[in-house]
Amino acid sequence: MDLYGGWSIDEIILTTGIAVLGHTCTEIFLVGLNHLHQKVKSGILDKMMVRPQSILFQVICSDFQPHKIGRLAEAIILIAYGLSKVQITWTVYKVLVFILILVGVNVLFGALLLLKAAFSFWTIEGMELMNILQEGGRDLSSYPVSIYKKWFADVFTYIIPFGMVSYFPLSYILEKGDFPFWYGFAPLASIPFLGVILLIWKCGLKTYKSTGS
Repeated sequence: MDLYGGWSIDEIILTTGIAVLGHTCTEIFLVGLNHLHQKVKSGILDKMMVRPQSILFQVICSDFQPHKIGRLAEAIILIAYGLSKVQITWTVYKVLVFILILVGVNVLFGALLLLKAAFSFWTIEGMELMNILQEGGRDLSSYPVSIYKKWFADVFTYIIPFGMVSYFPLSYILEKGDFPFWYGFAPLASIPFLGVILLIWKCGLKTYKSTGS
């Protein structure tokens, strides 16, 4: 039964599982980035900057939340259920594409968390806006971008590439419309996006001024 722009409930469960997987992995393994603004406010970041290790490496390793592994299991269950219900004619290439989707969605959510962390170098206010982007991205990517208004879908496809890492390659795998085979490489768009965010991070780090505490 098609419910959302020609996508069935089972296909939506699959896309939701993929979105939850990417969001949860960053919450477990990259939570240090999520708390960087607290380190800036407390002066802990100043102490990190005098150490020989990379600031980014220190921040990532500064926190870990294994108690959220239950949510990771939830994502895996959703993906497994969705795959068991949808009709897919699997090929070696489609398996590769699906792996690229899983990698791409994790890179994308990680990049968004890094963007939030970089934002802390300029101000520790307005973190709610960055939270909306991170949390809202999870909810947005749980559905095909085709259900949104065109301008909105374009923003979250070509600027923040949620559509690239999930909608286009999944549409190819599920054979929903005339999607060429090269759409399977769309998740690779997460790599240049991460590259841009890394440049923003480095720029923020250079302009950061100590709290003096």
